[in-house]
Amino acid sequence: MVNKKTKKKVKKRISAKRLCSSVIKREGVKKDGTLKKGYRYVKGGRVVKAKAKK
Repeated sequence: MVNKKTKKKVKKRISAKRLCSSVIKREGVKKDGTLKKGYRYVKGGRVVKAKAKK
């Protein structure tokens, strides 16, 4: 008998961002994506601790 060639199933690759999203946590952001009290967004989308105005 002749073996039929079958296509191998290709595994979908998981992106690094998705794989590490449970490990890498941004400081000042809650699990649901909202900012914690005392933090704010700055230009470029970074999250920084807000300083009190003098």
